[in-house]
Amino acid sequence: MDTPLSLATLHADLDGVEAALQADDHAAAGEYLDDLNRHQQAWLAQPGALADVAGLTALEARQQRLMQRMMGERDEAARHLRHGVTAGRAARAYLTAESLT
Repeated sequence: MDTPLSLATLHADLDGVEAALQADDHAAAGEYLDDLNRHQQAWLAQPGALADVAGLTALEARQQRLMQRMMGERDEAARHLRHGVTAGRAARAYLTAESLT
């Protein structure tokens, strides 16, 4: 990266993740998460990176909220899939019972 890293860079990565999730573009969200990880490692390797405690705390809180959102969406998708499997089983059982009569 040619420009110096800043907390604004890390927040921009989170903005990208959020926008990609909003658009249901999970591939792009993954790319933004990879960028975020790479940028965070580079940021933390810079001298004085840990000096802005308030900024880092705000970034961490934002990341935690985003992770909670992602876990909630994952759990909702899992519930939806389980419901689909259950409905499929019920339909097969109904068809089997109907064919036996």
